[in-house]
Formats: sequence, C-alpha cells, structure tokens
Amino acid sequence: MHILQFVLLTAVIAGICYYLAALCAAAMFFSRPESEEASHFFPPVSVLIPLCGQDFEAIDNFSSFCRQDYSDYQIVFGVRDSRDPVIAVVRELIIRFEEVDIQLVISADRIGENLKVSNLQNMLSRAKHEHIVIADSDVRVGSDYLRTVMAPLADKKVGLVTCLYRSARASNLPSRLEAIGIAAEFVPGVLMSRVLDGMRFALGASMATSLDRLRSIGGFQAIADHLADDFMLGHLMSRAGYRIHLSRYVVEVSQPPVSFTTMVKHQIRLSRGIKACRPLGHLGLVLTFGTVLSFFYLLASAGSAWSLRLLCVTLACRMIMGWVVGVHWLRDEVLCANFWLLSLRDLFSFMVWASSFTGRKVEWRGQLFELIDGGRMIQVVRDGFRKDANSSADSATG
Repeated sequence: MHILQFVLLTAVIAGICYYLAALCAAAMFFSRPESEEASHFFPPVSVLIPLCGQDFEAIDNFSSFCRQDYSDYQIVFGVRDSRDPVIAVVRELIIRFEEVDIQLVISADRIGENLKVSNLQNMLSRAKHEHIVIADSDVRVGSDYLRTVMAPLADKKVGLVTCLYRSARASNLPSRLEAIGIAAEFVPGVLMSRVLDGMRFALGASMATSLDRLRSIGGFQAIADHLADDFMLGHLMSRAGYRIHLSRYVVEVSQPPVSFTTMVKHQIRLSRGIKACRPLGHLGLVLTFGTVLSFFYLLASAGSAWSLRLLCVTLACRMIMGWVVGVHWLRDEVLCANFWLLSLRDLFSFMVWASSFTGRKVEWRGQLFELIDGGRMIQVVRDGFRKDANSSADSATG
C-alpha cells in the first residue's frame, strides 16, 4: 500500500470514529434531565446587546428579550455611531414595551481593536445590576430564557453560562449553507470539545456572568484586542478557575440572505480566528472531514471496490450524525429541510479550513485585520500596512 493511501485510510477511519463519538457526546449532553438547570436563583439582571447596523428581523429579535418571564431585568442596547439606523428600531422598541426598562447607549469610546468589545464596555455604565447577560443582536429567545440561563450562576464555581444556537430560517443558498454548518458541524464540534477537554470557551450568541466574575479576569479590557472575544471570555474564566456551563437552552439566530462572497469571508474569518486561538486543535479538525477524506482515498485507490465501500460507510455515518445531532437533538428546521446539502457543506468547510492556513488576515465589517499573538488583531490600512495597536483612530463598526 502506498504511503498516501495508508495516511488517507487512517484519516478516514479517524473521521468515522469522530462521527460516532460526536453522536455519543450529543446523547450525553441532550439526555441530561432539564431539572439539572432548575433553580430558585433569579437575581436582577442586565441584558447587554451590542449593535452595529440593522440586522435581519431586528425588531422581532429584540422584542423576544422584552417578553421575558422574569421579575427584574433591564435591556441595554449600545451603538457607536449616532447615525446608525438601528437606533430608530430601539426607540420604537422603547415605545412598544414601555413597561420594560430599556436603555440605549451611544458612544464611540474604544478600549481596543475589537469595537464590539468597546461597545460592551461603554454599555456597562448603564447596567444597573450585578449579573449580566451578553447576547448577539441576531439572537431570538423564548420567554423562559433568562430563568434558564441565570440558574446555574447560583453555583459560585460557575463563571459563565453559554448556549448552543440554531438558525431560525435561511432564505437563500449561502445562508442555508451557513445554517447547516452551525447545526451539523459546529455544534457537534462543541459537544466533542466539551467531552474531551471540558468547556474552556464560550459561544457569543449568549453568555451570562456577573460583574464580579468579569472583573476577576480583567474586565472587557482583557479581550478588547481579540477577534474571538467570546472564546477568550470563556477561556479566561476557565483559566481563573471558574467552570463554564453549557446550558441545555438553545437560542435561535436569524440568517439573512447573503452573497457567496460575504458568506465565504465570514467563514474564513471564523476559521482563522479558531486557528489563532487553538492552532493544534484547528489542525486536528482535518480528521472531522471524513467524507472529503474518503473521496480523496477513493481517488488515490483508483476507485477500488474497497475504497468505494468505505466512502459509502463514511457517508452513512456522517448523515446519521448530522441528522441525529442537528435535526433530532438540536431541532434545526433549516437543516431538516436542506439535509441534501450536507455533503456540499462538508466540501465547502474543508476548503475554508485549508484556506485558513494561507494567511492571517481577516475582513470584518469592511475592515481588514491581521491576527497575531494568539488571536489578537491589528487593523491593516492602505496597501497592507498595519496600524499601530495603540492608535486612537476610530472606525465605524461594532
């Protein structure tokens, strides 16, 4: 057997093992009794939602946070640009839900290269409560959201509570591919990491903590120059000795119609961000692409009967894992309706993963950054020159 064939065969078998292990990891997580997260711990909480531009179905997303079955909470929205069109949406929300304590912070102050984190820092000045929840602007939740995510914080050893997420809907092919990647690729990967290494990171869609816990890791300043601010927030909490709790609660994100170019840039940014934070783990992701590797093995074996059977077995394991985790457990309706696109998404993901090794630059909201020092980023301006990290020059993003 040629060395290439042997390497590919070993990788394919590892990929099959990964699919089976991901099934077990999902079963372990989702089969936990929901009563494990039940509690009488309902402290006052401030919900921080940083904004930049008007997201898809923004008013519906924001309204879901205003309908919480929770006794004492406020919602703080923050924008950097006083001309941002999302301000009108927030003001409409304030009128519509006059019984809810809704605050709007408009400030361009910055503490680092990640302007979303600067936005969060500016919003803290209006947060009235010790406990805080940070949610992305494209997230939609049910009325029991706060009651569920706050409960684990009754345990002083829990530093942060985070949630898995699924797509609410996707209206064109690029957005469907992105949604499929979340449910059938990203979520299984998170659950596998939880089993193998524990939760040492957070997911930015939803994060709950307290100001005291946040101060213990240096506040938002500690992550102000990092691209993957959510990952680093959880990572620093874990390093400080806190436990990261992955909640059974699944939030929904809205997938707007996007172009292929926009989707590819987003996926490359995520992939290079992971590579910068966890280089060895990112390299090991090659073993999660069993279907692509089995196709390469088929080509290397000149289409032998054995390699064809192995391809079929690998595809079957991949489909079963994707369906059980994404459709059965996560209840992702987008994946259910577009399951036939799963193999295409696997091929696309492999190409994105491979491209992550070709450079360190990422594009975020129209600006170019270079990733350095474990995920820190420096803005790149005019002809590839890097801007001084200490520069006070501002930019319109969040």
